[in-house]
Amino acid sequence: MALLFALLPLPALAGGGVRQQHDDQGIAIAFETRGDDTDTPVEFRFALSDKASGRPISGIRPAAWLGLRDDRAAPGQACKQRIANYLAGDLFHRADVDLNSYFVLAMNDEASISVVDPLFGFGGSKLLALLTLEQPGLDWQLTPERERLFVSMPAAGKVAVADTRLWNVERSIATGPNPRQLRQNDDYIWVADDAGLTRIDRRDLSVQRVALGTVRDLELDARGEKLAALAGKKLIVVDAHSAARLAEIELPGTPQQLAYSAAAQAVYALDAEAGQVHAVDPASGRLRASIAVESGAAQIRFAPDGRHALLPNPQRNRLQVLDAASNAIVQNADISGAPDQVAFTPLQAYVRRRGSEIVQLIALDQLGRTGQPLNVAEFPAGQNPLGPAPADGGDSIVAAPEGPAVLVANAADKMIYLYREGMAAPAGGLRTYGRVPRALLVVDHGLREGRRGEYTARMPVPKAGSYDVALFADSPRIASCFRLDITDKRPPPPAPARVVALDPPAQLKAGIPAELRFALLDGADGRRRSGADVHGLAFLAPGIWQNRSTLAAAADGSYALRFTPPQAGLYYVWIEAESLGLARRHNQFLVYEAK
Repeated sequence: MALLFALLPLPALAGGGVRQQHDDQGIAIAFETRGDDTDTPVEFRFALSDKASGRPISGIRPAAWLGLRDDRAAPGQACKQRIANYLAGDLFHRADVDLNSYFVLAMNDEASISVVDPLFGFGGSKLLALLTLEQPGLDWQLTPERERLFVSMPAAGKVAVADTRLWNVERSIATGPNPRQLRQNDDYIWVADDAGLTRIDRRDLSVQRVALGTVRDLELDARGEKLAALAGKKLIVVDAHSAARLAEIELPGTPQQLAYSAAAQAVYALDAEAGQVHAVDPASGRLRASIAVESGAAQIRFAPDGRHALLPNPQRNRLQVLDAASNAIVQNADISGAPDQVAFTPLQAYVRRRGSEIVQLIALDQLGRTGQPLNVAEFPAGQNPLGPAPADGGDSIVAAPEGPAVLVANAADKMIYLYREGMAAPAGGLRTYGRVPRALLVVDHGLREGRRGEYTARMPVPKAGSYDVALFADSPRIASCFRLDITDKRPPPPAPARVVALDPPAQLKAGIPAELRFALLDGADGRRRSGADVHGLAFLAPGIWQNRSTLAAAADGSYALRFTPPQAGLYYVWIEAESLGLARRHNQFLVYEAK
């Protein structure tokens, strides 16, 4: 593996960052960063082109890592060995920052979202975080920057906003009653609810309401400029920037679902009960056609070509193909096991069946051949039937970044399975740690191609230092390293408060209410400090009982933790306050004995 290290440094970028370039076996690599400190995420950019022709090298998936420099090793050997270690998954030589990471999110039956890192290895993956929601989630939208996740919570009447870098819920935003489907364009998250539409600014989280009555479903056009809302029998077209009404049409029957065809530039409304699909021009609000389909369809979804829609029908064990060019059903397939949801990769359609664990595949190049049968392949996604797909919510089959592949949630198995196209069985499974996954979402923090030949990622670098940035691709073969210096411009954190017990009791009595008083003293001058986020935690060793409560400061600045020890034993007590440097389970705990 030949490595070239003739780096040509270019001027530093405004706002911090570096720009370097060199050649590697006939490939020109321009490396650029924006940001050079630990305070904000750093944007990494690699532009790859053929040195001889200047043409961008597109359609590959390069890998990149950051490792603190080892100045003792020879530069070429250090880079070559680092890349070999990273590719081998050597746990003793892991990258300090991995620019290839992606995470699988599972929306659970309970009010939580599991965050799993599949790169630790399928079958032995690690649960990174559990996002706790006020109520169970239904639908979600990830922003294009991959840094914020919006989750509708119908029972709470709110949308949760989660940070996908820190993996926490930032806040919850009130909407109209019963928020359901979410859609987004460049500026806004749109929410369907029982009062109409709620529009949330993706950046500052400001809210605007659009009164339309109960909105059953909504859909955006390909450019994100017009939004179609299904309110009762009416399809209302709204300007997706100004929120002004543009057109309105009353449809026959009671349509329940919308889908947008980019090829036909039309919105399709499915009335499953009546067996009708209505095609509407969103520009004029004019009804183009009404198409007869079999009643009982659970979904209408267009393939990536935007022309052919699939309608899985669990009542009739059928799958129908609608051609938006002719506005007619052109193919039918008998599929047993109650098909109720479809998902797509660039090459395949995946048909989920609620009565079976077997997922069926249909090659997309078969679609649209009028009257021709559909050849169906299949693979098992677990041991138990998949059960009903989530109604009105997220998908339980999603494309995986390591494509062509998909991830499949099996609620009964409490597992997520990875299937690679061309295989007869899943490549492995992710455990959900006892939780029931209903829908899946992939958050890809790795390098991704934007403009042709340009691969970018945005990632925080938490530790200051001098790094080797290693870039690797298999075809064409690339193995190169760059240097990056990261500084820490943040002021040093203040010393955490000291927790001091005031008049501690000699012992506690089981079954008798106890009051433990504390003061929080400044680490520098010893003055009493207070905060709005002070909590008390008491648990009985070895953790079989615990009590957590919010504490308020008394007039003298002290805090009182009150609880009743349920039985004799040793009780560990923490006073926690993030604002005072007392994170959860810090090292200033106290121990009391109850008799």
